[in-house]
Amino acid sequence: MSFSWLKRDEKFLSAIKKMSLNIALEESELEFVLACAVVFIREYSKDRRKRPYFEIAYFIVLKCAVNNGLYEPILDVSSNFGLYPISSYIKRNGLFDCEGVSDFSLDYQLEKFRYRNIVETYEQRESRKALIASNREENCYVAPTSFGKSSLIVEIIKSKNLPKTSIIVPTKSLLIQTYRVIKNNFPDKNIIFHDEMYDGSDEFISIFTQERALRFLKDENLSFDLLVIDEAHNLFNKDSRSLLLTRLIRRNRLRSPDSVNYYLSPLISDVDNLKIYDSQDIFERRVLNNVKEADIFELKESGEVKKYNRFVDDFFDLGVSENIFGYIKGSSKNKNFLYLRAPKKIEEFSIQMASELNNVESEELDDLSEVVSNNVHEDFYCVDYIKKGLVYLHGKLPDLLKEYLEFKFSKNKKIKYVIANSVILEGVNLPVDNMYILNAHALDAKLLTNLIGRVNRLNEVFDDERKSLDKLLPSTHFINSEFNRKNGNMANSIRKLKSGLFKDSVDNPLLANFDMNKVIGELDKAKERGDDDKALSLQETIDRYSSLRAKEDFLVHNDLDSKNRVKKVLLESNVLSVYSDSDYMSEKLEARVDYITLDSGWEDAHVVDKVYMFFIKGFEDFVSEQSFLRLQHEVARSFYKKFTQNLHRLSLKEHISETISYFQSIKRMRQGRQFYIGASYGEFAKQDVSGGSQNNLYIDLSAKTSKQLANIALVKIKIENDFVSYTLNNYVNVLFDLGMISDEEYQLYIYGTTKKRNSEFVKIGLSGALINKLDRDDQIGNISINEHGIVEYNGEFLSYIESQDDLVKFEIGKYIDF
Repeated sequence: MSFSWLKRDEKFLSAIKKMSLNIALEESELEFVLACAVVFIREYSKDRRKRPYFEIAYFIVLKCAVNNGLYEPILDVSSNFGLYPISSYIKRNGLFDCEGVSDFSLDYQLEKFRYRNIVETYEQRESRKALIASNREENCYVAPTSFGKSSLIVEIIKSKNLPKTSIIVPTKSLLIQTYRVIKNNFPDKNIIFHDEMYDGSDEFISIFTQERALRFLKDENLSFDLLVIDEAHNLFNKDSRSLLLTRLIRRNRLRSPDSVNYYLSPLISDVDNLKIYDSQDIFERRVLNNVKEADIFELKESGEVKKYNRFVDDFFDLGVSENIFGYIKGSSKNKNFLYLRAPKKIEEFSIQMASELNNVESEELDDLSEVVSNNVHEDFYCVDYIKKGLVYLHGKLPDLLKEYLEFKFSKNKKIKYVIANSVILEGVNLPVDNMYILNAHALDAKLLTNLIGRVNRLNEVFDDERKSLDKLLPSTHFINSEFNRKNGNMANSIRKLKSGLFKDSVDNPLLANFDMNKVIGELDKAKERGDDDKALSLQETIDRYSSLRAKEDFLVHNDLDSKNRVKKVLLESNVLSVYSDSDYMSEKLEARVDYITLDSGWEDAHVVDKVYMFFIKGFEDFVSEQSFLRLQHEVARSFYKKFTQNLHRLSLKEHISETISYFQSIKRMRQGRQFYIGASYGEFAKQDVSGGSQNNLYIDLSAKTSKQLANIALVKIKIENDFVSYTLNNYVNVLFDLGMISDEEYQLYIYGTTKKRNSEFVKIGLSGALINKLDRDDQIGNISINEHGIVEYNGEFLSYIESQDDLVKFEIGKYIDF
């Protein structure tokens, strides 16, 4: 619903403009807009489906409170419509003097909605109680970011009290964050977050990604009684991880028909879109009233600054800024998040941003910079940027370093800026009170809403020291610049927020509401137009979807048995996706299982060579994935043998130094200095033997400075680490599952040790390099893992940790409470 018709009333438009620009209204203007708010609320009260009327009324009373210090209207609205955290804040901080019976009545009402040291909204409390009381097998909670999701998960687990529980989170970063919450609330429970931590017990709480959960369910006798899916909107995507999540839900429901599912998300408009089967009946509760209303700014390339009001869909002039960096510095707050999409662009912008900032006088920042320098490399860009109060984060940084910098940004008040991409979207809780969006490519209304929801989380909004509700107006700045895509217009992205509503895009072909008929209709239209290329592409898409459904049905409905065992292992792991003809290769690999281990060179071959011998040798023409086909070359296999060994053996700084030495050896070569880095950082294409060109996948190492080489080395280590973790190890797991490599070979390759005690610590998340350090320092004997999966330690270990630097303390502190 649009209120653009209100622009025809000059008096209303003038008032809405002043409110949008945070200008205090005069007395007559206040009377007028508050009368309008009453009219809007009455309209909403007559028909609760007309939510936009409530939203514009709420905007008016909130702006009157923040701009004019007039708190009575928002107190009335919040207390009458169940926005009790606002009512509580106003009373607690004396922002409006309540008197008499109404004061007593409000106190009584607020006390009813107090829960675990917070005051809930009416919708929040009613949704929580209904979800806890639900006896349904399928349940869904949809609420804006920071509306008590973690505490709800804890209460669901306590209320259901089912023996085998699993919380499915979308990222590894959230594994440990969720583990800490669960451990604090269930100290006596067996808590696991790695499939290999399972000890055969009948009762446990697990925190898994979908990949780890499916590995856990390799044993067809296992299942979960309670499945909690965090960020459940990810099911709608058509990427491989969404398909794995769908498989997990299907498999668990088949094995445990009475199991209970909870889907949690801030971004689902219709819960029926979660259905995998038409017969599913999902019990839904949602929080509609979001107490935050974003303040939206736009910086034009011309330097004009605009302020957007979504209700009247208009941009109001706010002034002019000389340049991007002046604008950012002039409008920045305590904690500022600058969003860019591509890792390379993040680094490029960080270089420019840092050059505009002065060093901060802070011993704390100097110490942090030294810790990063000592543990990463003195030429890592952030070593200098930290001293300026700036860090950057993206998926091409090693996980430990990324998590450490996230943590430091959260805890250190002197770090004012973080430049990052979507790594921040999946539930990582950073204290952000200001956001700059420098690239809006691929950000639809749903993702924009989720991104803006990261600004001013509710625990920061109701801060008693501030005595203001201004954090209910999180500021978000859209920046038009060279860092946005070519011909991009931020105004178009901003207008996606106009209605505050969005539709689900169901792209996962395994979901019941996926519209295959739409694709078939497009095919028919292409045929009618005579567009043969489009028709062929659409027919291939339809065939691919049909094949995918058949594959998933086979995997879910056929438990491992002697007849289908090899086929299922191959399909389950998705290793066949690298071949141009997966059905043909499935047959060939099934046959190869029976004889390849008899090869005279098999027994003594390295695990990486065995991957080549089984999956590539003789099938080179069928491998369509070039990154995997590289293993046909002995030099590539030698690289990965050494690389995986270094992952377990070397610290990050040692690994970077060794990689830089490798780069220097290439620089000294007279030719062949064009180095493969991949699409994220590639600068030019290299002609192939046929004369054709590829994507920009290469860089020229000879043109790079020592500082650039150090940062390229850091990225290269992460890229290769991801290839090993998500691709190469997948093939090793298949060889292990098929009994083609021994347990000793597997342990040595995956964990870097055959010492069971050491590998147990690696399984819970400690890096191989850290375990080696603890081993060298004679500390392994001072720690142990108890029956609840909790790391225990003695006094000697505590003294040892106190002597270590901050990054070591951080890594160990993720798993051990000191």
